[in-house]
Amino acid sequence: MKTSSSKSFTLIELLVVIAIIGILAGLVFPALGTVRNNAKKSKASSEIQSLKTAIIMYESEFSRWPADTSGSADATVGSGDYVGMCKALTGANAKKMVFYEVGVGYDESKGILDPWGRPYQVILDVDFDGKIKSSVDAVSAVNSVNGRNNQDLRTRVAVYSYGVDVKNTSSVSELAKKKKLVISW
Repeated sequence: MKTSSSKSFTLIELLVVIAIIGILAGLVFPALGTVRNNAKKSKASSEIQSLKTAIIMYESEFSRWPADTSGSADATVGSGDYVGMCKALTGANAKKMVFYEVGVGYDESKGILDPWGRPYQVILDVDFDGKIKSSVDAVSAVNSVNGRNNQDLRTRVAVYSYGVDVKNTSSVSELAKKKKLVISW
């Protein structure tokens, strides 16, 4: 009599293989999330530098900032002014000059968006003294985390992003303490 040898997998062997694949997937997916966030931070940092350069080029061409800067104190550009500034930088200005090439992260109603879909924050040297005062919220928050209290920024334009997905209730100080901000200084 012939004995037949079975060459198929048993149920237990299949379950062991599925469990191993599940464990490996559980180890890989969090690492992919970290890599994705690091890529977004890198992209934001690059876009911040491009946006900062575009704003400085605009000011150099028109001898004024692309956003409404009424007042004498250095300040963050408001949301309505930010949208207008983005339009001016992307060609909606008197000379039809393009200072910033828009890509995927542009929304006519919100302006230039960071990789997380939020508008960048822009601080301008309104009094044209070559520095942004340490009294501006974001500058003060970053300075306190880095141990540089009351130190002005020696720049005419500062740009930052809130960084990794955060709750709307997070303050700039909280984000600076957690090192979540992506900054140009």
